[in-house]
Amino acid sequence: MGLHVSRLAVYPLKSAAGMELTASQVTPEGLAWDRRWMLVDTEGEFVSQRRLARMALIRAGVEQGRLHVSVPGMPELTAEPQGPQPLSVTVWGDRVMAETVSERADAWFSQYLGQPLRLVHFPPTAVRAVDPDWAGNGHFTAFSDGFPFLVLTQAGIDHLSAAWGKPVAWQRFRPNIVIDGTDLPFSEDGWSNLRINGMEFALVKPCSRCVIPSIDPWTAEKDRGLQQVLLQVRRRDDGKIYVGQNAVLTGKGAVGHLRVGDAVTVQAAG
Repeated sequence: MGLHVSRLAVYPLKSAAGMELTASQVTPEGLAWDRRWMLVDTEGEFVSQRRLARMALIRAGVEQGRLHVSVPGMPELTAEPQGPQPLSVTVWGDRVMAETVSERADAWFSQYLGQPLRLVHFPPTAVRAVDPDWAGNGHFTAFSDGFPFLVLTQAGIDHLSAAWGKPVAWQRFRPNIVIDGTDLPFSEDGWSNLRINGMEFALVKPCSRCVIPSIDPWTAEKDRGLQQVLLQVRRRDDGKIYVGQNAVLTGKGAVGHLRVGDAVTVQAAG
């Protein structure tokens, strides 16, 4: 089998566990429901596993447009909007006009994570532009770190597993699209465009990595061993670790759906 989509995932609540899917609607802002909810502190600044590693244990899903979350030892929460109010929040320096969800949801997350937090939603009226220096003008995202899609190859994960001496879960890198069918590790580094199911994605920026891949997605414990492997295998001259490629839709072709098994056509970087 040639190059194909082997996994699809969305992360409805930023920095919580993801949902693996067999198919997903594609929007210019990312896969449907990806990073549409987020936790912020009392200053309106987003919080993530970088600050609160236990966020990895939050299982998040979406049903009928509502966020459903669960963690060990607490009742499940359905985050239903109750008199949502506009709230200015910050994501990596970007100011976004989000909406509150409910006091009940705020109390649930505050109790679990041990500090005052608010749950916010990315409303249809909100606008957050992607950095035009990388992607050009006219691209937008929700609460992602900066780009609507993250692409990874299974060959890269397999290479890291071999280097570490034990399996590396793809979930540690939080991709939206995992591509299989190549034996070349990190071959996405040399790709410029992907065509999948009539849609074209431009790979516009290597994804720099922080501490999150070293956090076990199932225990929330940090493992310095993988971080050391990443430093050895994926550190570039600027001292940063890079795994995967950030992507945007190019606007060529109709926006539709992605499915596991979809064939992938690659245009190499010139």
